[in-house]
Formats: sequence, structure tokens, C-alpha cells
Amino acid sequence: MAKSQEGASSFVSDGHPADSVHYREYKLILRPDRFTSHEVLHEFSKLVRGAAKKEGVEVARAVGPDECLLREIVFYDTPHFDLYESAFILRQRVKHRDGWPVGDSELTLKFRHPELDEAAKIDVRPATEHDFRIKFKEEVLPQKGHAVGTRSLFSHNVVLTLPPASLEKDVARAAQVFPTLRQLLAHSGPLEIVQRARITEVLEEVGVLDFGHDLTAKATVALWRTGAVGPSLVGELAYQCKFQRDADVHVKARKRADDLYARLQAEARDWLAFGVTKTRVVYGLGPTAPRHHE
Repeated sequence: MAKSQEGASSFVSDGHPADSVHYREYKLILRPDRFTSHEVLHEFSKLVRGAAKKEGVEVARAVGPDECLLREIVFYDTPHFDLYESAFILRQRVKHRDGWPVGDSELTLKFRHPELDEAAKIDVRPATEHDFRIKFKEEVLPQKGHAVGTRSLFSHNVVLTLPPASLEKDVARAAQVFPTLRQLLAHSGPLEIVQRARITEVLEEVGVLDFGHDLTAKATVALWRTGAVGPSLVGELAYQCKFQRDADVHVKARKRADDLYARLQAEARDWLAFGVTKTRVVYGLGPTAPRHHE
């Protein structure tokens, strides 16, 4: 079995179902109609950096070589959305440059649930020869239908890194690659691209947020479209903190991260979309949609 690793040399958990949360990702879903040009995207990024400074959070621009900021996103499910109805998400993501795929694909299986214990007990370890890594994180979202307050979804993820030539084969045999799906897929239809939608993601790096006490997060704005050009379907602002143990996060740093999220909810209120996630928007593109509401 492939090693579970993060980066080239630092080993992490092997994905045992009792894993603890190592990431907290703050997310705000954005109205697509507000983003009509690249200049507007820069305007929103400036708003985020201004809100951070008001909360005493330093913002450093990303340094290093230019990254590929265009990705294709594809979701897979059965014709009756058996995965999504059972709180699973199966997603492919690949970077693009100049209209062509760049590097390997990421095939991610997520189990997402509002209860920590329910998410923790799902064993997402794969049976594969490919490299993989486990990510167990808390996703912080606004209360459904409200501009203030928060709710959490706990996401137990496994991310496979595989060459594009292997993707179709691994998706076709998903029940073997992901043992946790075997019972669910035993009597369902074949996996297919959800709503036949191939999503183009445009990514803007806002900067690296420094909350103090060694807690940082890279903030990004993502816009999703069904093509390389044209109007956006949905947007998202996200910043993700990483830690070994949640209990070790300094109380002042955690408070700054939480306070920034509250300030952004207020100052970016006219930009926000409520009651949806990016995944839910994609699943709702066709004539039929799942009943599941994240």
C-alpha cells in the first residue's frame, strides 16, 4: 500500500477512523454575479486584506514562483446521487496552464458531516498503489440562511495523487479503491460525471494571514464556471489553518481567526451567498438534484 504522506518527507496519520482534526478552514460562499471582471476580483481581495488589518492580522503576499491558478473540477456520483445522499463527495481536480492539463490529477473522497464523531469513525483509507494523504478538517461556514453566526462541517478526506491515464480506471473501480464505499456501491448504478459538468476554477491568492503564535493561513478566492469563459456559478473565500492538535492552538490566535471571520461576514455581506456550498451548486445544475443538504 502506498505511504500516506504530506510533502516529500513528513509522515502524517495513516487515516485511522479515530483521527483528530488537524485543519480548520473558514469559508464564505460568494455571489457569482458580483464578479464580472478581474478588477472586481482584485477589489474583493483588497476588502479581505483591509478587514484583516483591522483585526490586527498581518497579511503577506505569496512569494515564490508563479503557481498555476486555473484548475478543472469534476465530481463523480451514481445516477441517483447515492454518494452525495450518503454524505460522500468524490472529486477530481487537475491544474491547467494555457489550456492543457499540468502534472498529476488529485482524486479526493470526502465524508462530510456536522457531527465530529460521525465524520471521525469513517475509515477513508484507500486500497491503492498511488500516493495518498489523509486530511481531517473542520470547515467553518455561516449559519444557513444568515449573515452572522457559524456552523461546522467535519470533513474526513483522502486525496490520491495519480497520473491522468489512471483516473478513468480508478473511478470505474471506486468500490475497490475506496473500501468504505463498497457496500454503498454494491447495488447502485455506475459512476458518472455529476450533471455532466466540468468546472473551471479561477483562483486568486489574497495572501498569507498571520494570526500570531505560529498560526497562519493562506487566503484564496475561487470562482467556478462551467467553461473557461462566461459567468461564474459560485465563488468562495477560504483560509485554512493547520495544527498538530487543536488543543495546542493559542487562544489569542484562534480568537483572531474567528474574529476575522465575523468581520468578513459583516463587511462582505453584499458579496455573500447563503444556504449553499460550491458542491451543492454543481449538483443542482441539472433537471434533478439530490435531497441532501449539507
